[in-house]
Amino acid sequence: MTDKARDPRALNSVKGAAPATAQIQMRVDPDVKNRYVAQAQREGMKLSEWIQHHLDAVCLSAGEAKQQDKNTSD
Repeated sequence: MTDKARDPRALNSVKGAAPATAQIQMRVDPDVKNRYVAQAQREGMKLSEWIQHHLDAVCLSAGEAKQQDKNTSD
C-alpha cells in the first residue's frame, strides 16, 4: 500500500451513483474550447461537468416541452 495521494482526476468516473464508463468525444476549434473552459471555470465546474450539466438541462427542457405539447393536444 502507498501513502501517496491519489490523483483527484482518477475519481471523476465515480462521482455519481454509478461509475461513468462511457465517453463522448467531439472536435471543436481551440477558441471554442477555450470559451467553454473559461465559462465552466466561472461556474465553478470542470469542463466535463459543465458540458454534462448543460446537455442534461437541454434534454430535461425538451422532455418538458414534449410533455406540454402532448397535454395540450389531448
